Amino acid sequence: MVTSSARAQYVDEELWLGSGLKQAINKDLSWSLQWENRWTQGMRWHDQGLLDVAIEYQWDKHWSMNAQWRFSERQQKEGGYVPRRRGALRLLGDWKAGRGKVKGRLMWTEDWNPLLAWRDLGTTRWEPTTRMRLGYERPLPMRTKVGASWEVFYRGEGKWSERWQTSASWDVSKNWAVGLSYLFGNEWRADDPWRSHVVRVKTTWTLPDATIKRNDAPAARMYAGGTAVKRMRAVSCEPCTVNQLRITEVNGKGVPADFIELFNQGDTPCDLEGWRITDALDRPGWTFSSVLLPNGACWLGYQGGRNSFDFGISAEGERLFLVAPDGVNFQKHDVQESIEGRSQGVDKSGNWAIFDPSPGTVDHYK
Repeated sequence: MVTSSARAQYVDEELWLGSGLKQAINKDLSWSLQWENRWTQGMRWHDQGLLDVAIEYQWDKHWSMNAQWRFSERQQKEGGYVPRRRGALRLLGDWKAGRGKVKGRLMWTEDWNPLLAWRDLGTTRWEPTTRMRLGYERPLPMRTKVGASWEVFYRGEGKWSERWQTSASWDVSKNWAVGLSYLFGNEWRADDPWRSHVVRVKTTWTLPDATIKRNDAPAARMYAGGTAVKRMRAVSCEPCTVNQLRITEVNGKGVPADFIELFNQGDTPCDLEGWRITDALDRPGWTFSSVLLPNGACWLGYQGGRNSFDFGISAEGERLFLVAPDGVNFQKHDVQESIEGRSQGVDKSGNWAIFDPSPGTVDHYK
């Protein structure tokens, strides 16, 4: 229910329910589709339904640009719905901070009624909204994340408002995530200011990458002493620990494809299930199924090969993470710029080094 105080402070309770799709086209480009319905006035009045279509370009490991087009219909007090359109341009940034990330967003939006004639659009007064958001997100065990943010809106002519948000999300599976958020909105410097309390529930489905896999990439194999061994499912085997595993070789210009070598330096075999290799902690990357990695043996995977990772290793250099199933423990490696005919990885001293390629042998580490 909408309520008010003696100071004409209006308060509303809202419910937003939505779902979405997203997909990576390649390493730098992705698209998303989001559908949402919103109820206001104590969560009893269907205020609007909307569909957002967006495409995003990842400039580098910190910055991306997102363009969005919104189709919506808003219910009128006298009944019926009026269509609206909105265009948005968003500059997104994130930076590693502790176990989580600081996230920033600068956004410009403009909306209009698509039923207006062209001559009316030409005389319409356009007032773009500028939005600035700063927040922090941190991963937790069991594939969950929590976050908080503060956002400021400027709508022109001194119209300012703010929105505080707390959120939690759970990766139900590799492709499906569920999120729950609470948003508090507050208007500034207005004769009839408002406040809103919003509960938002959203599910997101991530489609497989659209990138065409390389047909010439070999399947992932296990090697012991430089000789391929049979891939076996782990049975009554302890999970691999963070102290057992090492990324011993990486090649961003490998032949016939980029490759990663993972070595079990422990005294016992272990199960790789749930471990993942990724180039960003907030991206799923490649997650291992249950497979036995013998002690003194290595796993060798090529980009796009069967039972192997499908993301590319940047030839310009990037970070590579080996993340434990709990999502908390991980190893981080700063992969340097790739050199033709050379590999890089952890050497016997535990340092990151450059050396001649030797996939499947672990010669430089022993």
